[in-house]
Amino acid sequence: MHAGMPSVQACAGCHRREIPDHPEVQKVMLANENREPILWAKVNVIPDSAMVHFNHRAHARAGVECLACHGDVASMTVAEPVRNVADMGWCVECHRENEASDDCLACHR
Repeated sequence: MHAGMPSVQACAGCHRREIPDHPEVQKVMLANENREPILWAKVNVIPDSAMVHFNHRAHARAGVECLACHGDVASMTVAEPVRNVADMGWCVECHRENEASDDCLACHR
């Protein structure tokens, strides 16, 4: 699994169980019910050369708010990256501060 733009149906499949009461998740569920696409605005790009395996589910289950990595996208007039995700230093620092694994194989496959 790599970070990317999943279909509305894929999001709804997991979010029926994972944080279903979150306001942003409720928007996804409504779009799914109405069979409407979501116009995603990609705000973070992980280069293929990084060979990073990213799992949103692990972060959501750990209580990491979306804005921790993506910024407060809801209040942005134009969606912009808030961090340089090619620089893994901030990821490692966050993992250490939150006592998450900082083993290389936790993210790199």
